[in-house]
Amino acid sequence: MVALAGLGALMVGVILLVWYFRYNREGDWYEEPEIPGGVRCPNCGAINPPNAPVCMNCHQPLAYSGGFAPPVGSPTLASPPGAIRIDPDPIPAQATAPAALAAARMAPPPPMPPQVSVPVDMPRAWLEGVGGAMMGQRVRLYQTDTLVGRSSVCDVQAPDAKVSRRHFMIRYAEGSFFLQDQQSSRGTRINGQRTMAQRLKNGDHIEFGDAGVVFRCDES
Repeated sequence: MVALAGLGALMVGVILLVWYFRYNREGDWYEEPEIPGGVRCPNCGAINPPNAPVCMNCHQPLAYSGGFAPPVGSPTLASPPGAIRIDPDPIPAQATAPAALAAARMAPPPPMPPQVSVPVDMPRAWLEGVGGAMMGQRVRLYQTDTLVGRSSVCDVQAPDAKVSRRHFMIRYAEGSFFLQDQQSSRGTRINGQRTMAQRLKNGDHIEFGDAGVVFRCDES
């Protein structure tokens, strides 16, 4: 009887362990609260942010097209602090990565929103979305710290299941911009190399999850 009880307890433990790894393999994704006004994916049933181009869970295109546009009143459209999302972008959503990079090099910086105070010595800088959930997005950087991630508290949101809630931060200090990974589960890559902290240069290609952006800085 003691042996049978021990065997039963072992089997229960194995089942619980398998269940834990199966439903927690995506890290912090399942901790996100229900999204008000979200759109349900017809493929997997996951709830996505309004106007998200692809499902954050299965990455299948949703039933409509167009770039990501948060609902009115969301933190990304609030008054400063926070980065300003400028839509629409001249880069077509169906553009390939090389074409998007070429278009990003030629595109002018997004306009500065009115009544925004920028540090005196801070040059014009912005992000050009060239891949994944950031395709077609153009974000002007006008504060010393800009947080990028999947959470609604971030200054720049990327609706991608592979992007951590707080993925990386772009910080302006001592006349330069620096990228600092925020201990993301899948890491951040600059020009194909994974990094935790690195000084940014004009034209650097930043990859996080399935998303990609090009850092632009007009030091003139």
